[in-house]
Amino acid sequence: MNINPYFLYNYQIFFCSFFSGILLGLGWPTYGNPFYLFIGFIPLLYVENYLFNYATNYSSKVFCFSFITFLIWNAIATSWLSNAKKPNGESAWLITYLIPIFLNSICMSSVFLLYSYIKKYFNDERICQLFLVCLWILFEKIHLEWDLSWPWLNLGNGFANYIKYIQWYEYTGILGGTVWIWIVNIGLLNSIIKFQYSRQKLCFYNNISYNIYIIIFVIIISNYIYFNYDKLHKKIQENKFINVLILQPNIDPYYKKYNISTNTLIAHLQKLINKKLINYNNNVYTNNLYIIAPETTLPGNDTKISIENLEKNHIIYYLKQYLHQNSYTSFITGIELYSISDKKYRKSSNKFFLDKKRNQIKWIDIFNSAIYITSNSKKIQIHHKSKLVPAVETFPYKKFLFPILGKILLNFGGTVLEHSIETNPISFFDKQSGIKIASIICYESVFGEYVSKFFKKTNSNLMVIITNDGWWGISQGYKQHLSYARLRAIENRKCIARSANTGVSCFINETGDIIDFLPYGKEGALLNKIQINNKKTFYIKYGDFIATISLFTLIIIIVYSILFQVFIINFI
Repeated sequence: MNINPYFLYNYQIFFCSFFSGILLGLGWPTYGNPFYLFIGFIPLLYVENYLFNYATNYSSKVFCFSFITFLIWNAIATSWLSNAKKPNGESAWLITYLIPIFLNSICMSSVFLLYSYIKKYFNDERICQLFLVCLWILFEKIHLEWDLSWPWLNLGNGFANYIKYIQWYEYTGILGGTVWIWIVNIGLLNSIIKFQYSRQKLCFYNNISYNIYIIIFVIIISNYIYFNYDKLHKKIQENKFINVLILQPNIDPYYKKYNISTNTLIAHLQKLINKKLINYNNNVYTNNLYIIAPETTLPGNDTKISIENLEKNHIIYYLKQYLHQNSYTSFITGIELYSISDKKYRKSSNKFFLDKKRNQIKWIDIFNSAIYITSNSKKIQIHHKSKLVPAVETFPYKKFLFPILGKILLNFGGTVLEHSIETNPISFFDKQSGIKIASIICYESVFGEYVSKFFKKTNSNLMVIITNDGWWGISQGYKQHLSYARLRAIENRKCIARSANTGVSCFINETGDIIDFLPYGKEGALLNKIQINNKKTFYIKYGDFIATISLFTLIIIIVYSILFQVFIINFI
């Protein structure tokens, strides 16, 4: 499909690329409106089509102008990253803001670069556009899996605050939202280009209307699911509820958190618990109570706690006694752990030292973990955080990048050492009630299929998210992170208890509604009855199947293009 040969000046092409970035930025939560995402790519796609038909050095120019779009989008949507600070209080905007948005923009632009190469071999615009959509989906999937993972701007996340539009995520996950956005953008672009070529207004209006109908139809279907959720998801067994108490200690992560002793910290948590439960003595709420504390709550300014003989640790012993004395069932909290061993633990280790007594090398591994303590069991269940924040908890591709970038790791979580990970999801299991709890730690809640594996492999029936969003201050960061948790509730149709150090702590139901919350920056506790269920959604069973379909489609298109070129060379 060709654009009429109206000459575009470089500044006009630049403006279109810039405008695309603005539209995508304005479409991002939590300040934006996702309807901008349906038109966000149109100016950039128009530029690409024009360059293909009339420009020399087509591929390099496509990369450059798409980079402008994605740099603007990244800069707007994740501007909150610049709020991070170094341990000495200085701004860390270069490490936490400029470098991430620059690298992510390059990755996104590379998608358009690859698209430009394949487009040279096809005359069929529809195949090329299908290739672009599948390539973008594969890029988003890679962003969920590799060491440089930053899926924050995966397109399906853009609807996080408009849950009535995306109830069908229980089938597709966020990649379904990505497909939706691309279909509408490409459809509207084709309508505009056809009109420029034919000048038939009636046809143009019909094409535009058709794409608007696609948006409206999907929203109507989603609203039907939302308002008829109870009817459509009839419970096979009687509903079960548990009592959950969420703590929000509101401790400044930079200047206060690691200056508080463990005893003072525990006393502060007990004060929050007692203050909330003072009106519920001999009430049903105090029986079978699950208490949730935020990420890295323990041990304060004391030495990190060793995994070896964790059950005998005096902090753990004190907490178990507290639960027993007050007849509370369980306590889930974030904790910083370490392990010393003769060999590397799981995926990576950080430092080693010489044990002079045994004359052998010892390895130290640091973990950002969640622990599950009960009054009726000696065993302490542990889940180590597996999705680590690049350049904060892990150094991506350290062997290659460390000589270039040096030590740029930030002191988030109390250590500049890299963290080790858990290779398999581990759910907490309460033998008495039979409840299995998926404990998701901070950044992990952004990864849809990863979270769903807890319910697929371990048959969990409740989701708990513990996090510390205070690193970014009052910004869009903590708001976006909260909104993404709502997507996990819809995908898995599980209620969520979310405990955040500085906020927002909340309860989220199976349709993604926030039913109760504590605002950011407020100390307190939330108490509620939470519904649990054992149902498995289509997404839990099949995960990101859209990515698999996209991969096979890409392979078919690439193989076809290679065979087509061989045919031309040998037979024509």
